[in-house]
Amino acid sequence: MQDYLRKQIDWPQPFSGQEYADRLARVRNALQNAKLDAIYVTTPANLTWLTGYDMIWYHTRCLTGLLIRADSDHAVWFDSVGHTTIVSLTPTIKDVVWCRSENVTELVRLVVDEIGKRISDKSKIALEPWGYSPHADVMNAVKSGLESKGKTTSDASTLIERLRLVKSPDEIAVVRQAATLADNAMAAARDILAPGIMETEIEAAIMSSLMRQGGGYPGIRSMIGSGPRAGTHHSAATQRKVKKGDLVFVDFCSSLHRYHVNLNRTFTLGKPDSRWGDLMKASAGCVDKILASVKPGDPWSKVATVGEDYLVKHDIHKYIWWQGGYALGISVPPDWVGSFFADPLAGIDDQPLQPGMVFNYENQFDVWENWDGGSGAAYIETLLVTDRGLEVLSKLPRDLILV
Repeated sequence: MQDYLRKQIDWPQPFSGQEYADRLARVRNALQNAKLDAIYVTTPANLTWLTGYDMIWYHTRCLTGLLIRADSDHAVWFDSVGHTTIVSLTPTIKDVVWCRSENVTELVRLVVDEIGKRISDKSKIALEPWGYSPHADVMNAVKSGLESKGKTTSDASTLIERLRLVKSPDEIAVVRQAATLADNAMAAARDILAPGIMETEIEAAIMSSLMRQGGGYPGIRSMIGSGPRAGTHHSAATQRKVKKGDLVFVDFCSSLHRYHVNLNRTFTLGKPDSRWGDLMKASAGCVDKILASVKPGDPWSKVATVGEDYLVKHDIHKYIWWQGGYALGISVPPDWVGSFFADPLAGIDDQPLQPGMVFNYENQFDVWENWDGGSGAAYIETLLVTDRGLEVLSKLPRDLILV
């Protein structure tokens, strides 16, 4: 640790030291409730949430992690000595085990041995094998190493992610700021739209706006499609030039201190085929129905159920590619989607809606009936659960937007 560097920090930190201490305490409490003695945290988003550490290269052999013990408020950071400067400039990190080798076998041995010095031989320690980093083989080696030393290991990949579902007041303030960034970036995309520009120029306008507002790179590349590509949903921008009459699908997240807000709108360059306008006008009311029907305390799955019923009632469900939502918050590339959905994944329990939860809601359509202008359309909103109900964070209209 280079203490002199820490004294030179002259830029605002995302959160106070107390906020991070509160998060650590919540993890310790969750460990105690689960009858676990410790957790070795390796999921990049969880590391950022717990410390503010913001590193860009979580590769397959990366064993950067944080050891948290249920009976101690003293967490231990593990990192490559090559990250000395980053660690020194992360004020929450106090105690560090430096990894000086790039050999995976030696790294695993070091991590296992150093954890072993800090917890008893019969301890129950949780791991996060479903994290994007490191590779499963590396995590399996850590698991085997700990078990060979008498520890019992368990998969707690969602333990911290579950805690992150409900945001603190300070986190909510950041999310609201991120929503403003997203609206401004979508406005920048709208303002540049004209026949002849490439899809990549649209993305350039979005990213320039986000960065100029103090934002960062989102966890997934922007999804942009025009004309026949408007229904590709998960495609990156290309060099295709937008034409008059095209639909233009724009889907991205703003990222502020790694907190993500998702926003998707569909534009039309000139008067569209009326069927597109009718579809998007009808679907826009789906969110209004959800806001009127879903309250704090309801199961989160009610959001998906109300949305499904609305789309069926208005005879537009036949065009649905996907409707639903998932939790949003801190994310690190290559993803901003986690384990918790409004329509729960297998093995994940339904969640009661609580004030402080943030999630997106999507209506995405595929239309393969050769309507003029494109192959699909969509909107996505980010919703915040408050004491009063659900709140839409974007201020932009969600029907088809004429340019």
